Amino acid sequence: MNRYLLLTLFCVFSFSGRIFAQARISASNQNYISVSTSKDQTIANTFQIQLDVLGFNRNYPDWSLGMILLQPITNSEGKTFPFNKLKLKLSAVNGTTFAQIGSGTVPVPISAPGVRSMMITSSNYPLSTGFFGFYDIIVFKVDLIIEGGTYMDALKSWQAYALNMAFVLLDRNGNELGRSSAVNGMQVRPDGSYQSPVSYGIQVQDNARSALLELKTMSDYANGASVSYANGLSVTAATPFAVQVRMGSANFSSGRNALPVSVANVNLSPSTGGTGGSIQLSETSQTILNGGSITGSSQVYRYNLRYFTTANDARLINAVPESYTGIVIYEVIPQ
Repeated sequence: MNRYLLLTLFCVFSFSGRIFAQARISASNQNYISVSTSKDQTIANTFQIQLDVLGFNRNYPDWSLGMILLQPITNSEGKTFPFNKLKLKLSAVNGTTFAQIGSGTVPVPISAPGVRSMMITSSNYPLSTGFFGFYDIIVFKVDLIIEGGTYMDALKSWQAYALNMAFVLLDRNGNELGRSSAVNGMQVRPDGSYQSPVSYGIQVQDNARSALLELKTMSDYANGASVSYANGLSVTAATPFAVQVRMGSANFSSGRNALPVSVANVNLSPSTGGTGGSIQLSETSQTILNGGSITGSSQVYRYNLRYFTTANDARLINAVPESYTGIVIYEVIPQ
């Protein structure tokens, strides 16, 4: 008798391993920042940001992209570049389009160190591999926009400023999926062309500092009184400006007696001709005129100054005859 022994072997093959399926972000510096003028300027491709995800059927909808300045923008000389003069702008994207994302093309001001600003909020385009995919990637180029101004003159240095930025990828609930930082050097070259800081000033000339407006005759009450000072006020500026006037208190005073400051008026007119302005005095600041223009250096503008009352003001007619005093304050406001 023949006997057969049949052995059936069930072979089970087991594979083990880990597939990274978390969305990732990586940032790098690209173009060194060299400043040589105090005009507005854009440094193209200052940073690059890469978003990617590995794994089958991975999906991150409504993701957001933020940025954080990690530290003050200083150099080895102890100078600090003002962060509020800088903006970042996503200038180009590969892997999708800004239209599909739905945002991302507006320059975003850099906030104070440690404060997050959003470059993209709730993207319409998901970071996704799909059911049959395994890898998805989006790459952004980031431009730096520098606001010009005379402030740069004091920041000139051969020592580079460190622009240390962190870029943060967030999920639809605002949780961090990842962050990556990159440091770029920024040099404000001493051999560049910069505007010196502009000085502004306003001054009441000596003969007008103690103005005296007298009402001595019936004609002064009936027709109004006035006093004038040629070139009584001067303004120094290199840009357009406004001149504002206010009183130090609501009343002219004389011991226990008082008169509202609105009984008097002031007029300014350019010494070289042109349009001036008049206002009724008040404790509240008022713009009496606008002047000046953009020039390469500070210019001096001179104005004739006149104080006057109006005709038949009952407040003056019925006032106790005394010597009343008040303080007039002039201010120049750059425009």
